[in-house]
Amino acid sequence: MKRAACTRIVAVGAAGLALAGIASSGAAGQSNPAFRTTADFLCYSKFQVDPGAYATAKTSARIHYTAADLLALGGYWSPYAETSVPTSTRISGGYYLICNLPASLTPVQGRVVTQKGALLSWSPKYTGEAGLYPEAA
Repeated sequence: MKRAACTRIVAVGAAGLALAGIASSGAAGQSNPAFRTTADFLCYSKFQVDPGAYATAKTSARIHYTAADLLALGGYWSPYAETSVPTSTRISGGYYLICNLPASLTPVQGRVVTQKGALLSWSPKYTGEAGLYPEAA
C-alpha cells in the first residue's frame, strides 16, 4: 500500500513539474503578460513574405541579439497582422503575419495585435516592444 501511494506521489509531482516547465517556457522577455512569448517575429527584407523568429531573451551563448535588440539597432521591423491573406506564419486569433503588405491592404491606425492574437489599442508605452504587430485590413 505504501509503495503504490509513493508511486502516485512521484507521478503527480513529475506531472506538476512538466506543467510548470510548459508554463514558464511561454513567459519570457516582454513586460506585458498579454504578449509574453519565447520568440518574436521580425522582418528584414522588402522581398520577404514570412517573418523570421527571434528569441526574446539571451538564454544561451548562441543568442547574440534578442528581437528587441534587433528592433533597436534598426533594419528590422515588425510584420503586419491580418486575416485575409494566408501566409505560412499563423498566430492566434485567426491572424497571419506578413512582412510587406500587398496593395489591397493598409495598416489600421491605432491598433496592434499581440502574438497571442489579442487586439490592443496602440499606446506610446509599446514603442520598441517586440511581439506587437500592426493590424492591417
